[in-house]
Amino acid sequence: MKKRMIAILLAFVFLYSSITVRLYTLSVKKIEIADNSQKRYTLMIGEIRGEILDCNGEKLVSSEYDNVVALKPTVKALATLENVLDEKSYNMLKQRMKNSKALTVNIGDFEVDENQDVVMLKKYFRYSDTQIADHIIGYLNGEGKGVYGIEKSFDDILYTGKSLSVSFSSDVFGRVLSGTQITVNNGDIGKGSVMLTLDSRIQKIAEDALDSNGVECGGAIVVETQTGAIRAMVSRPDFDAGNIAAFLNDEKSPLLNRTLNAYSVGSVFKVAVAATAIENGKGDFTYDCKGSCNVDGTVFCCNNNTVHGKLDLTKALECSCNTFFIELASQLGAEKILETASLMGFGQGNVLTDAIVSKQGVVPSVSELESSGAFANFSFGQGRFTATMIQLNNMMSAVAGEGKYYKPYLIEKATNANGENIFTHRGGYPVYVLTEKTCEYLTDMLKSVVEKGNAQMAKPDNNVFAAGKTATAQTGIFDENGTEICNTWFAGFFDSGKTRYTVVILKEKGVSGATDCAPVFKCIADEIVKLEKIS
Repeated sequence: MKKRMIAILLAFVFLYSSITVRLYTLSVKKIEIADNSQKRYTLMIGEIRGEILDCNGEKLVSSEYDNVVALKPTVKALATLENVLDEKSYNMLKQRMKNSKALTVNIGDFEVDENQDVVMLKKYFRYSDTQIADHIIGYLNGEGKGVYGIEKSFDDILYTGKSLSVSFSSDVFGRVLSGTQITVNNGDIGKGSVMLTLDSRIQKIAEDALDSNGVECGGAIVVETQTGAIRAMVSRPDFDAGNIAAFLNDEKSPLLNRTLNAYSVGSVFKVAVAATAIENGKGDFTYDCKGSCNVDGTVFCCNNNTVHGKLDLTKALECSCNTFFIELASQLGAEKILETASLMGFGQGNVLTDAIVSKQGVVPSVSELESSGAFANFSFGQGRFTATMIQLNNMMSAVAGEGKYYKPYLIEKATNANGENIFTHRGGYPVYVLTEKTCEYLTDMLKSVVEKGNAQMAKPDNNVFAAGKTATAQTGIFDENGTEICNTWFAGFFDSGKTRYTVVILKEKGVSGATDCAPVFKCIADEIVKLEKIS
């Protein structure tokens, strides 16, 4: 009897335990089913990428945005937009809400008050319709990675791989559950930033100056003489960074950054020859120009065979006399001119970032210049000799900087997503080229070129100090009509009242540096002077 009672008791305990376990299993399964019935419905707003700033902290990208409203499909949310949308858009939104799913609406410049059913976010456009500095900033590929310019050079700190989005609690069919909050994802994510030396105001001035003076293919750079900071760097034609495919096959090569390319420079190089002459005691050299000269059987002419008569160095620069500089160079010798050219940076590339690197150009060797014809061409910047806008800036900055120049730079600092500085420009040592006395003498000459010579169209308003030199460089390339294509230039410097700037301007397929580029310089100088008076 006792054994039977024990057996019944054990059977009862087993049955009770089984029921308890079953009830617990059903409870857990029910919770799991409930959890699986709730999903997160996410809507993407836009990709998040770091900032590119000018020297004043102004945004050069992602400066324009539209307000985007994320909303639940409720009457309350619909009412929020009643006075924002036009009748057609409002009725379309009402229809869309019938599927009970979350949605977003772009409301442009309008704003709405947020509530439990409505959240307003900013959708930034990486590039605007009025984008400046295209060739410096660069562009992205289809995956949002930088492939050109600053976007490429600093992609490791600008790319986040994250997107701004909003999430809603929903059922398995995507229908928003009532009483739940709208969640903003990555709204406060850290982003890297790059601060450039560019001043967006001066960049815009230089771009407008080129465009208003008809420079379709060419460029301009504006550099702060005393520091080497590049305040503007413009290449024309430009492109739309948001639609690169449309420019890939353009015959004008808008994706080429002409500020980094090497070109025949012509008479602008006479400044280097003049500097060499003054440094070597030939500043008082005079010459009687007959309009042309014969160098070992080759005839070299001044522009339009103009007979300039007896000239000193100042007058020779004013009228840009080729034969004067051929004779002057022959008295100096190739080695001395090449030494000055080397100190000025000719024949050397300039690395602004790993993706923004200027060409080296071509400087003839001493052995090449043993040919009298090659040396004659070199004396006024022709022949094989080519240079970049940055190299011409270095030459002019050396004169403007009392014998020294600072290598141009583009990056002030770069910061990672944690706010840590990973790069800060510390300033560099100047490159000493000329004596201060030489530069004083040469500056007066180049000032005379602007005030009395063939660069008078470069003279700024209001007696602003300016000095410089024009050039019309032959390229050896001919168009379909048999006319030789020329590059035209102006390189010079001016005082704004606060700062001295060195400016170099190029126009491809130009007519004359005096008419093509000198007016661009004047426009840039005048506008910067105005800017600095009010700032």
